[in-house]
Amino acid sequence: MNHLSLAVRLALGAGILTAAGLAQAQTPPTDTASSSDQNTAPSDQNTSPADQNAPPSKSKAKTLQSVVVTGSLIRRVDIETSSPVVTLDRTAISNAGNPTMGNVLQALPSIAGNATNTQNNTNGGGIASPSLEGGDGAARVSLRGLGVNRTLVLIDGQRMANADINMIPQSMIERVDVLAEGASTVYGSDAIGGVVNFILRKDYKGVEASINGGISSHGDGQRHGLSIIGGMSGDNYNIVGGLDYNKYDAALASQRKFSSNPLYLSSGALTSSGSSTIPTGKIQLPASFAGQYGCTVKNGKILATKAQGDGSSQADYRCDNYPADSYNYNTYNYIQTAQQRTDGFLLGSYNLTSHLTFFANAFFNHTQSSGQDAPAPTAVGDGWYVAASNPINPFGVTFGTDPANPTDPNGGYGFNLRLTGAGNRLHTFDTQNVQVNTGLRGAFGQSSWNWDATLNYGHARRVQRNYNELNIAQFQSAINSGVNIFDQANQPALKGLVDNPVYVFTNATKQVQFDANGELWDLPAGSMQLAVGGLYRKQTMNYTVTSDAVLDLSTGTCAILQEGCGSPGRGSDNVKEIYAESLIPLLSEQPGAYSLNLDLGIRYSDYDTSGSTTNGKIAVEWKPIADLLVRGTVSQVFRAPNLDELYDGITLVQPNLNDPCVGLTTAELAQHAAACQSVPANWVNTNAQVNTYYSGASTVGQSLKPEQGKSIDFGLVYNPSWMDGVSTSVDFWHITLKDLLTPIAASTVVNGCFANNSSPYCALITRYGTNTQQAGDVKVINTPTVNLGSLSTSGIDFTLNYKVPHFDLGSVNPGDFKAGFASTYLSTYNNNATPGQPGAHTVNYAGTFSPQFGNMARWRGTLTLNWALGNWDAQWQTRYINHLTNLNADASIQGVNLPMASVLYHSIQLGYAIPSWHARIDVGVDNLSDKIPPLVYQNGTNYNVDASTYDTIGRYYWARATVKF
Repeated sequence: MNHLSLAVRLALGAGILTAAGLAQAQTPPTDTASSSDQNTAPSDQNTSPADQNAPPSKSKAKTLQSVVVTGSLIRRVDIETSSPVVTLDRTAISNAGNPTMGNVLQALPSIAGNATNTQNNTNGGGIASPSLEGGDGAARVSLRGLGVNRTLVLIDGQRMANADINMIPQSMIERVDVLAEGASTVYGSDAIGGVVNFILRKDYKGVEASINGGISSHGDGQRHGLSIIGGMSGDNYNIVGGLDYNKYDAALASQRKFSSNPLYLSSGALTSSGSSTIPTGKIQLPASFAGQYGCTVKNGKILATKAQGDGSSQADYRCDNYPADSYNYNTYNYIQTAQQRTDGFLLGSYNLTSHLTFFANAFFNHTQSSGQDAPAPTAVGDGWYVAASNPINPFGVTFGTDPANPTDPNGGYGFNLRLTGAGNRLHTFDTQNVQVNTGLRGAFGQSSWNWDATLNYGHARRVQRNYNELNIAQFQSAINSGVNIFDQANQPALKGLVDNPVYVFTNATKQVQFDANGELWDLPAGSMQLAVGGLYRKQTMNYTVTSDAVLDLSTGTCAILQEGCGSPGRGSDNVKEIYAESLIPLLSEQPGAYSLNLDLGIRYSDYDTSGSTTNGKIAVEWKPIADLLVRGTVSQVFRAPNLDELYDGITLVQPNLNDPCVGLTTAELAQHAAACQSVPANWVNTNAQVNTYYSGASTVGQSLKPEQGKSIDFGLVYNPSWMDGVSTSVDFWHITLKDLLTPIAASTVVNGCFANNSSPYCALITRYGTNTQQAGDVKVINTPTVNLGSLSTSGIDFTLNYKVPHFDLGSVNPGDFKAGFASTYLSTYNNNATPGQPGAHTVNYAGTFSPQFGNMARWRGTLTLNWALGNWDAQWQTRYINHLTNLNADASIQGVNLPMASVLYHSIQLGYAIPSWHARIDVGVDNLSDKIPPLVYQNGTNYNVDASTYDTIGRYYWARATVKF
């Protein structure tokens, strides 16, 4: 036992000393494992946390003989396994200089696609699911570009009720393991793109306090924070606790040149425009007014706006001149939301006997964030109207639909207006999270078998408040009473006609779990090991909406503006699972087989909402020589529908749509009758934004089944004994999925129906009839969550790390150097939205940007150099995102693709330790060259860029001071 303990200690120490930062991808550590899959510290995993919080006692030597690594249920001595795990230790996290984990993890090369982060600013409307909106200060991970719902986030191997990685205080994190391959047999549902496992600090002794601050070179986006952690331990116990606080100030989009104005690409022309809903109003009038104003007739109507006076005379108006008359909403929008977080945590364990330990880990997070948007845009589609007989209306036509005369032939004309007098729209989020993991663990006598029984409870509550949302009934009353909304001078009277709706989302997770792990019998090559276990988990969600924001499905409106309309939703599910994994050593120290191991796993899951599924894996670890590991894993993966996908209420979403029915002849329209119903010949679409109804499947009477697929990984890890300090790895991966769980995008619905008149999507489209003023316009598109589509993606990960051996320059000591490189190449990202249907086809999104899948750059990588000399140390890091193609970049012409440039970010860090004060000072600069993101125009956010991938703040200066007692 002593020899084994010593060997493991030496192996762990060697791993720490030979680490290079880029093996850990984003910010290569200075003292962790030397290859991307090495786990050098005891890992506290999902099903066998028998080594968690182990107190410093005689049992510690026994604990060190084997640990549970991320991606496996088996307790292992081996540092390198079949699972390609990337590890970020505390040094890597600290060198990043960022107090929130989102900005650290989301820079990993294996992250792609759409991911929610702290830059997102949106009011969210009535959508319940946090993963479908931003603005709440959250950050979520999308491994392999498969989406945040296909990446499982764990704390010490246990699921979180809220997978916001920003809420985890950095001071409680020992390291982060990132497994970028499917792991359903180990962790169950959601672990398709991979797993992010936060390992907490244990056995900490003393007190550490830290303060930090930062500001952008533009003088905004200021942040500051502090943390304190303390711990003690004895022969039979340990306890660690701490507090963490950080705050970010908001940054306005108008303070960056690339986002100061909305950029719009249409018919090949790029304009600095904005919203067509303007303070002077945009009104539709009959073609008979064309001669009076000299306007161009489109679809039998003209567009006009007020030019002078109070709007009571027809002479006060002129033709609407878009985009010259557009409204710049970016003047008011946040490019970074204001946010602050307060965290508290307590971790500990106590040895009840020599073979029985009680442990408990708990933390609390309170996140407050706020976003801001321009004053509300409104239109008659929100449910108000201006009657032809109203004295404030000089045109003799009805704008909108008068409920007293819905068939009025002079009614139904459009009227859009920007309500500057109502004030800026604010949306605040107040989120509270509680996570508790507690239980018992022990050993079966003096045998190799260990067991643990755990209780996991998580609860999250998010309260969203929207301010200055127009109350439609009060607005209509003001119109009827003679308030002249045509005249901007009367807009201040609208200040009191607003509501502040509230949306509350609550979800909870309760889980009980039992696991056992040990040796079965000895084989010639070593001991055969087995891990078994079972769990029961129940999840609940509840979403409430104040009455003024409840969506009326018959009208598509509510008591406030359409953007804020939503529906309540609630539901629960439960799952019972049993699982097993066995490690079988086949050969050891034989010619051509220094070691050969077979790893087999299986998991059975039974969901009360979507049925049962069984998934297995087979993995091989082969070392032909001691320096080279050949590894391969084939596993089945699945994702059960989550509660949002099942029970989310019906919500109005208003995406932009490139309507394929624009400009078609009568003959062409006849070929696409289902998609272009009621569209007139040579139709010109004046409404790029359409109404869609998003909802969970059960809400509209549909059922869902789990996604199913396979994950294949084959890799090599080489640590040459003939070249000290060098390690490298390469992994080839391939993931396939079918029966995708996804909210259908409006563009997918319309384009799918356009390609096939018999498509099931056609029934989801409703257009205004031929006898209406809006003939041909989309009235609503239903976009519920469904099982439809297939997806496959493949690529290569590569790492190279080098710790430069110390070299002698005589009297000059140059210090110690380390270098690391990590990269991901995305070969394919194939999606077929309607497999098996006529006209269905597969699109490879690798190397593209699209609103549906986000940023799929083919190459991503990081290069890091570390230096240390005495009390000084420094780091320089480069992050690369390859060029890509912006799909359907033109708002008017389908199929126009434009290039997006590659981006190279640089960051530096310099640290100095003051031993006499037990203190350390670090300073750094992020985005050193102040690189701006590539433009994507109206296909992005309000900022003209992909804010989920690129830095929008620019050059950023930060500093941190730490003192230990």
